Amino acid sequence: MLKILGINLLVFAIYGLLIILNTSMSNMGFSIAIGMGLCIFIQVMLNVVAAIVFLIMGRRELVKSFFISAAVLVPVGFFTWLILLSIYG
Repeated sequence: MLKILGINLLVFAIYGLLIILNTSMSNMGFSIAIGMGLCIFIQVMLNVVAAIVFLIMGRRELVKSFFISAAVLVPVGFFTWLILLSIYG
């Protein structure tokens, strides 16, 4: 479970880093607002889809791991998004 959560948080950090590094300062607030919001949404939905697939396959432990990872990623992503918007927006 911790491996899945760690990978998800690492991927989220890479998303944020790529958005910050590849955007000019004049467009930073807009890019963070749209880009990070989409990244959070897509990553959470991929976790939910993976959990449903593993539920169909009958692997209960992986189902719990992906649902917990999605549940942790939502508040972490939201507060990171707010902090980055207050800094760069």
